[in-house]
Amino acid sequence: MKHKIGFVALLSAFVLAGGSCTSREEMTGDIVFTRADFKETKTLTDAEEIEIDSLLYPASFRVLDDTVLVVANQPVCEYQLEMYSLNTLQPLAQLVRKGNGPEEMLSCGLCLNSNCSRDFYLRDMATQTCYAVNLDSLLKHRRFVPQSSFRYSSEVLMTSDIYERDSAHYVGCHMWYSPDERYSNGVAAPLAVFRKGEESGKDMLSYQYFTGEVLGACLFPNREDGTLWAADMHRDRISVYDDSLNVVFTLTGPDHFQMGYEVIQSNSPIPFVSFTGGRNIHAYVDYFLTDKHIYLLYEGTEHFNPMQLSPVEMFKLDYKGNLLCRYQFDRYVYSISVDRSERHLYCASRKTLEEPPVILRYAL
Repeated sequence: MKHKIGFVALLSAFVLAGGSCTSREEMTGDIVFTRADFKETKTLTDAEEIEIDSLLYPASFRVLDDTVLVVANQPVCEYQLEMYSLNTLQPLAQLVRKGNGPEEMLSCGLCLNSNCSRDFYLRDMATQTCYAVNLDSLLKHRRFVPQSSFRYSSEVLMTSDIYERDSAHYVGCHMWYSPDERYSNGVAAPLAVFRKGEESGKDMLSYQYFTGEVLGACLFPNREDGTLWAADMHRDRISVYDDSLNVVFTLTGPDHFQMGYEVIQSNSPIPFVSFTGGRNIHAYVDYFLTDKHIYLLYEGTEHFNPMQLSPVEMFKLDYKGNLLCRYQFDRYVYSISVDRSERHLYCASRKTLEEPPVILRYAL
């Protein structure tokens, strides 16, 4: 069985399109779409705030079954992972103390992007380790005892997802790939297959340019045909890959950003590659999967401002690739979750990255 390992502080989103009357089987080459191709558009307002006084210092949230709130805390907290009942708003478990010993992590990325399974991953970026866990087991034993774990390469972009391919391999975004051949590091493709536990031995000085700031993707498999979809965090484009990581087709939209890259001066040992014109492009930043639909969070800005966060959109599509609904939020949100009935959406929200987040519930 193939598994997907996501990364939440980030946030990961995805869109499929090609026109409202284009079927999945017809998709080849580069398919271009706009907001007009969605069958329906809704504005989401009147969110209900869920107030939990005992929260520590949360970084991200996910909600399962309308009942359990799973919280990944900032690394400064004593407990890196918490769980709360949404019925009582009381804590169910506090797990994963900060540290490098048994049942500890130095940082805790919450990789939970689906309500189709009780299994998910925790990702410690400090030690480059992924841990497979089960929600029911964590709640029953109230201990951090992973089902399995593996070390991943330092060449994997830490702000992007990891897709577990089999017992020995995984797919990740190569942090030294360049989208502009003028600044090539000799890495041929944005995605690569890595072997678990192996390290390349290369460091920053092994490459000519640092490209990590213009890279990133949300990775997950199509439940129906097994293709791997990569929604770009910094470009409004989705690339769909076969099992050999060949691009089957791409989907471009809805904003059709004109991409351009340049080298900027810094104190780094090697030049940094950035977007032209001082831009900070943010596109698909988060997603959540149900058994029938994909929900994709889209920021859609060329000038992301962490001190003035703008309202975002969310796209709903089915696994055939049909664009079903475009949701327009009344504020900036992240860390989206959808309940099994698909009647409610949970998310985190704040006005600036310096503010503590609030937990919201919207009616869909």
